[in-house]
Amino acid sequence: MNRSLKHTVLTELHNLIDYSCKSHPSQPVDFTSLHKALIKKYFQAEAVHFEPQNQVVILELMVDSALKETARVQVPVDYRRFNEFLKSCIEDTHSSLRFYKNMLTYYHVIQPLSA
Repeated sequence: MNRSLKHTVLTELHNLIDYSCKSHPSQPVDFTSLHKALIKKYFQAEAVHFEPQNQVVILELMVDSALKETARVQVPVDYRRFNEFLKSCIEDTHSSLRFYKNMLTYYHVIQPLSA
């Protein structure tokens, strides 16, 4: 991905996160799936649950025990400002940038482009 497209993707993703964290009563779009997708990708979580009143995100993670059995654990992650927490989950890797570009296309922020 060229440098200009990379900059555009990251800038527009930050803008979308800021927009999605504000209240838009007339907006029919629910941004919960966007928020969950960003968090799940970053933490490699199986599931994500929000507790906005407590400013906590609960991650369900798969872990391997010493017996080679998999188990799910719930890990709470506190945040102060949700949009800043989401932005901290953004990674600057080629595969991540392709994922973000697809998200931006889905939310009609950028036009489909070849990367």
